[in-house]
Amino acid sequence: MERNEGRFRLKLNLFDGIVILIALAVAAVLLWTRMKPAAAAPEGAPASATTQYTIRLQKTLPGTGDLIKAGDRLVDVVKNFELGTVVSAAAMPATDSIINEEEKSYVTAEIPGYEDVDIVVEANVTYGEEKVLVGSGYELRVGEKIYVRGPGYLGSGEVYAIERGN
Repeated sequence: MERNEGRFRLKLNLFDGIVILIALAVAAVLLWTRMKPAAAAPEGAPASATTQYTIRLQKTLPGTGDLIKAGDRLVDVVKNFELGTVVSAAAMPATDSIINEEEKSYVTAEIPGYEDVDIVVEANVTYGEEKVLVGSGYELRVGEKIYVRGPGYLGSGEVYAIERGN
């Protein structure tokens, strides 16, 4: 028996050609958006600077504030972005807003058995029109939830304050 081995020939119809052209166009647009140069910094703000920001870890176990030391490198737990270097940390009793039934208003009360920790972090940042990007690409916004990891500890809280640096 003899085998009939002909050359491979690709047969495309009009629909296949259109699908291939659309896929190439989408790939080109995605490549262009990833490779285009970054927008220039707004007037009066430096394009890149070193700044300090504060993270408040909320409702941590007692003693967590003692684990955090100046010089620790912080990392985002979710995407492994580097967040900067710890400058200082201060522990305080944990608080939360509760309803005062008698006065029908919210009051701040301590939560026994927990502490809040304010961590001051120094990082190289880039200022955009509406955002501050840490050097690794993490976007900082005051009030946003943040998940951090350091050597021997991790926690969640929010970005409490950002100081514009020079």
